[in-house]
Amino acid sequence: MTTIYLKSSFDEPSDSVKEAAARGDVTIVAQADLTADILRAHKGLVTGNQLDQNAMLAMKDAIAAFLDAGGRWFFNGHFVRSLVDGAAQYRPIADPKRADFDLSSINPHPLFEGIDLKMLETNKGVAGFYGRGCNPLPEGAVAINGLGAANVPVDWIWARPKGGHIFSHAGNDLGSMGLEWNLAPELTRRIIAWTNGGACLDPWPVSPARPAQDLPLRPHESYRGMRMSSRKGRRIVAPTAGTYYHIRSLEGPTYTAIFDIICAPEDLSMLLRPDDVLWVPCRTPANRMIAQKGTILRHLQSGGTVVALGESRSDLWLPAIKFTGTPTNWWWWLDPSADLGVKVTNAASQHPLMRDIGDKEATWHLHGWFVPPDGATVLARDGEGRAILYEDAVSTPGRMIISSLDPMFHHGSHFMPATTRFLDRFVPNLKAYLDV
Repeated sequence: MTTIYLKSSFDEPSDSVKEAAARGDVTIVAQADLTADILRAHKGLVTGNQLDQNAMLAMKDAIAAFLDAGGRWFFNGHFVRSLVDGAAQYRPIADPKRADFDLSSINPHPLFEGIDLKMLETNKGVAGFYGRGCNPLPEGAVAINGLGAANVPVDWIWARPKGGHIFSHAGNDLGSMGLEWNLAPELTRRIIAWTNGGACLDPWPVSPARPAQDLPLRPHESYRGMRMSSRKGRRIVAPTAGTYYHIRSLEGPTYTAIFDIICAPEDLSMLLRPDDVLWVPCRTPANRMIAQKGTILRHLQSGGTVVALGESRSDLWLPAIKFTGTPTNWWWWLDPSADLGVKVTNAASQHPLMRDIGDKEATWHLHGWFVPPDGATVLARDGEGRAILYEDAVSTPGRMIISSLDPMFHHGSHFMPATTRFLDRFVPNLKAYLDV
């Protein structure tokens, strides 16, 4: 028995994971293929930020049985569904400042042995990627690494009373940290070694060091799950990939009222009506939308509207999309004189979709650009004058609103306030513009 690396994303696993698979240390399993029998046949599980927590919630009993049998789960990201009894919902640091992201050891763990945590604290000088809060410590868990003066437990390990271990890292995937120092491959190797039964806390500490008693965390939010609507008239339909950032963006209190239907992408063919607005959130795994390509094309041919935000590879499942991805510079703002160059267009100043959205609201970082068809209305451009947000009402009988910006990922991750400012304007503007 080895470890499952659960592939929830469209992108291929890292070279380090594929090399581990070639050695027989890990088995790569697409999340759609995961069953209780497959999970039971392995002793370890590694999941990433794009984990479909809706799908995992349906396997809650199988997860419990896997852990009860002594399994080890390395969990990256935010717990927002009750996947394991005793594990509480993620909570971010309230009103964080830079010092709140200082990373330090609380109780040493072999996974971090010999690694200077300062090499993990920032990514190209930007703090917050490692974590911005915590999955609260379960009863009996041991805090490993903490954030800020209060030692918010961003990393912890839990020996469950009924058996098995969970290692929680409440940030971007740990196996992608330390890129500047080439630490990502070593961290990946250590994660897989741990899930395969490698070194842990031995002996288990009787009186481990603990974070501050009163942690500076925001209250938990209420997420009510997927929803249906049979009301007449135009509806906004949002397919969710079940990621923590989709769940917060679509179900969280800030924007949830706009969405009439929140469903799995696989249910669109049964739910979508010609008058509906299909809103595909950013960073939806493209494979799940590619499978719905025919449904979406029929929707457009019937006069429907599609809103497709960034990092979802809309060029693979929408017509007439010409997209070029670019390397992302997320550290540009560290230079006070720097300017990413994003500009809303003259057309945007007269477009109801862009009301109160200026250059500042559309600026955080870039993932790529488009060549819109003749007749499309470009609403924002990058510093090279290339389209990053546009409306296409010419390629089909319907309407497409296309962007390479990824605000819902960052809002859902409690990361980069500019993205929330953008959504605060874009969401009501879209609702008013399309008369929903």
